[in-house]
Amino acid sequence: MSPELRVHGKQDNASFQVIVLGATGGPCEDNVTGLLVRSAQAEWRKGSVIAVDAGAHLGSIVRLLEQYMPRASNKTPEAGHTTVLKSGPFAGIKFPQISAKANALYIFRELLHSVLITHPHLDHLSAIAINTPALEYGREAKAIVALPSTIEAIKTHIFNDWIWPNLSDEGHGVGFVTYRRLIEGGNPRLGSGDARGYVNVCDGLATKCWSVSHEYSFPTRRMSRMSDHDHGYFSTMGHPSHGYGPSGAAPPPSTPGAYASQPQSAVDTAHMFEPVSSSAFFIRNDETGAELLIFGDIEPDTVSISPRNHVVWEDAAQKFAAGHLKAVFIECSYDDSVRDADLYGHLCPRHLIAELRYLANCVINARKVAGHTLVEGAEPLKAPANTMHLSIADAKKKRKRGANGDLQKTPELEATEFATPPSPRPLLSGYVGSRSPSASRRKTSHHSVPEQGSVGMKSATPTRKRSVQFSGTGPSMNVPSGTAPPPPLNVSIMGSLPKKLDEPLKGLVVHIIHVKDTMMDGPSPGEVILEELRAQSEEAGLGVEFDVTSYGESIWV
Repeated sequence: MSPELRVHGKQDNASFQVIVLGATGGPCEDNVTGLLVRSAQAEWRKGSVIAVDAGAHLGSIVRLLEQYMPRASNKTPEAGHTTVLKSGPFAGIKFPQISAKANALYIFRELLHSVLITHPHLDHLSAIAINTPALEYGREAKAIVALPSTIEAIKTHIFNDWIWPNLSDEGHGVGFVTYRRLIEGGNPRLGSGDARGYVNVCDGLATKCWSVSHEYSFPTRRMSRMSDHDHGYFSTMGHPSHGYGPSGAAPPPSTPGAYASQPQSAVDTAHMFEPVSSSAFFIRNDETGAELLIFGDIEPDTVSISPRNHVVWEDAAQKFAAGHLKAVFIECSYDDSVRDADLYGHLCPRHLIAELRYLANCVINARKVAGHTLVEGAEPLKAPANTMHLSIADAKKKRKRGANGDLQKTPELEATEFATPPSPRPLLSGYVGSRSPSASRRKTSHHSVPEQGSVGMKSATPTRKRSVQFSGTGPSMNVPSGTAPPPPLNVSIMGSLPKKLDEPLKGLVVHIIHVKDTMMDGPSPGEVILEELRAQSEEAGLGVEFDVTSYGESIWV
């Protein structure tokens, strides 16, 4: 490893320091998703750091410290021993030990307050499981912070005395880690002003979380995951007429609470679509009011059966327009050579640009509302709908699987254009289990059109124009009594060449995480993705600065 570690941004006047412990989405296990975040205003002290995801963690910290101190030491440090690094991501820490291993343990036990997990896939949490025995001689449990559905999965499938010992403080575990369940959209009873809904997660930092869609698994894959014992709850989502197993016998009992946090709208009892949820964390600096937005794995709203990203972008637009949102950390796993059918719940440049274009239009609307500067002759701003719906029949057309479980080739979608972007609305906070203002979507029409040179289109793949309509029916979030639901909105997603914007996102830095390594010779996937993002952002007129993160990078925001 080169001793020259990348640094992005400047420490002066920064609100956050983000240290990249893992920047990829695999397949190598030594550099998968993991970040450390701390307030730049807080000193390195007990409980001053959080982790966001932990596919890579303690081992990555050891490797970083090895560049400045020996990996191990056969000597015991003298009383009062202190080593302070003058450079690198951990500059300024008063290390009490001699070696990289011992000092990495000090960071993990003493400085790290909690671990925010976006979703329960191994490349986002495996390290925190492997690392937990290092907490044996600590003095308090380490907090795992997440939405209840994620914690339920970790409890059921990781800390269960089968895959890994139950080192938690629930279910008669030993208590090395504790679970902290968040309320989706924030807890409206906590905080005030801009900080309403946020909960403290470490010294100087607070968070709130939104649920987003990662991917859906389908019947052929689901059947292979059913257990013949007491963990067969996947089968309970099947249509009763399908029976269970070859004999059609009744399914075994479902695990208590297995889907307690999933709304009924998320469970397709007719076709057995199983939603895999992820999360997006807003992290707020209590002293400066600045915020970061960090996504887990997500799929594009334009291809999702359960589009939910728009809720996060609408929230983010308010913050960016007010000058609070400083950076976004978001995955872009593949370059644009990958078909929609092969994304498996991830983003590529054409879809990320479409998502950012939606954010840009929301920002434009937010600024118009704030400044009362509506353009002469412009259409009145409309508030977004409470929910969106997609029929199951259209969902089946959208993503198909053959009998062998492989995705069949389907036409790619054109880049998304929101011709009439919604104006920001008051964001209503609901408890987990009630879906954020997007449950599903009804696709009203589609037809093949010739290839066009719109942003994000790279190949001669046939494309489809899409028209999506939003309605105000369906499940809604829990809101305080007396709060009226937002009015309905009609939004068109057009397939035509979008109008170039006037850099409404200028000043926003988008840091790319979770790039899938091809392991092949030639240009790195990150370089290809960065080139595509910059070109498409320029064509769209977004004004965004992009950074593809790398292991050991220290990011000042």
